[in-house]
Amino acid sequence: MKRVFKTAAMLLALGMFTLTSCSREDKREVADDVQNAQDKVENTADNVAEDVKEAGQETAAEIEAERKEMAEKIEKRKKEINEELDELDAKIKTAKANEKEKWEKRRANLKEDINELDAEMAEVKKDVKRDWKEFKRDLNAKIDDMQKDLEN
Repeated sequence: MKRVFKTAAMLLALGMFTLTSCSREDKREVADDVQNAQDKVENTADNVAEDVKEAGQETAAEIEAERKEMAEKIEKRKKEINEELDELDAKIKTAKANEKEKWEKRRANLKEDINELDAEMAEVKKDVKRDWKEFKRDLNAKIDDMQKDLEN
């Protein structure tokens, strides 16, 4: 953008310089050229502003779609954890003392996972101030870790 304005300023200066040493017709021609250059600069600036605005709108839509996708992923993961918690509750009721302790520990870990997912869901729903890609990467890693833990 600055380059466009510098170019226009140089053309204007060149035009003024040539106006002082040219015939009347030459001066008119140079003045027209300078005006045309200024018009091109203004049009280019308008086009750039419009492109930036459109890109911002597209980015906002993409981020919103990703937020929705992440929220769905969190909800799916929470559902899986809740299903496992139900299974654990049944196991705890019928387990012997030494097994009961193991299942209760596992249950506590799953409850922590749900609390983390709730915190991440709150982050997804609010206006994320940190870099969206970083947030998405971190959340995906957490969900993957939880999935691995669930499979073990």
